[in-house]
Amino acid sequence: MHLGNDSGVKTALLIVATSYLLYSVYQAALTTVFLFEFPFTLNLFMIDQTVTFNVPLLLLQEAAGSIGVYVRLGAGLLALQAAWLFAKGSDRVLKKLSKVMLLESIYFLLLLPSGINHVVTSITNPGGFFNMYTGASFVLQPLLIFPSLFMASRKLKQSINKTVDFKWLGIAGICYVFALWVKHSLMWVYALVPLGNPQWSLIHYIGSADSLLTLLIAGIFAVAAYLAFEQKKKLDTSLVGITLTLVGLYFVIYVLVSIWVPVYLSFLELTEFWLIVLPLLGITVAKKMSQS
Repeated sequence: MHLGNDSGVKTALLIVATSYLLYSVYQAALTTVFLFEFPFTLNLFMIDQTVTFNVPLLLLQEAAGSIGVYVRLGAGLLALQAAWLFAKGSDRVLKKLSKVMLLESIYFLLLLPSGINHVVTSITNPGGFFNMYTGASFVLQPLLIFPSLFMASRKLKQSINKTVDFKWLGIAGICYVFALWVKHSLMWVYALVPLGNPQWSLIHYIGSADSLLTLLIAGIFAVAAYLAFEQKKKLDTSLVGITLTLVGLYFVIYVLVSIWVPVYLSFLELTEFWLIVLPLLGITVAKKMSQS
């Protein structure tokens, strides 16, 4: 089964890569505006006696986070190039993809100072702007993603004659999905529930179930796909397709819920909403399995 020979897979990958790039451009634009306004905002915080924070940790958080956003912009550009090379059947796609994965791993590593700042400040100054849940999210994401994705990028770079080490790609994929679950489930805990309408309706329960379960189930399918590969030494594209579809489905449901629940829309830009197009790839990959 050769996914590289399927035009549907190639088109879907181009769409996903384009979405990733556009998301990266959007975040880079927001970050650029933020950096211009940050000195003024910091001065206001320092004047406001009701706001207590650690200045060195805050500066480290914002510097690392901003650098990470621009690193990811570079990853977005390379991802679109990689998708284009894949569509053309070029041998250079693996080398390009390894660079994308390397930059993506660095992006997540640079979230760590934010996690440290939130954890430390929430302990030293409880009840303020910084909280433990946000800190836990920003600590767990790089711990899950950076080691596995960095190792997968190195293994991919060493691949010769298109012999890809699916073991590390599988581990990185599992860690990435569970990191997404950590990020978005904790966001539900520290933001969507406390800041939302206390009067819940059916749509609130749908949003809650989505936040807590959809990505978790996707992670379970990712584990199943990895175990199936380890056992059979053959990629089960049906399981991979289901995993990809479920990851994207989380964001589809999130956007639909945000139409009726304003707090969801307020935090949309903090989600990885570029993945909303992933069902296109997931369904195409799963369909490839059913036709083989």
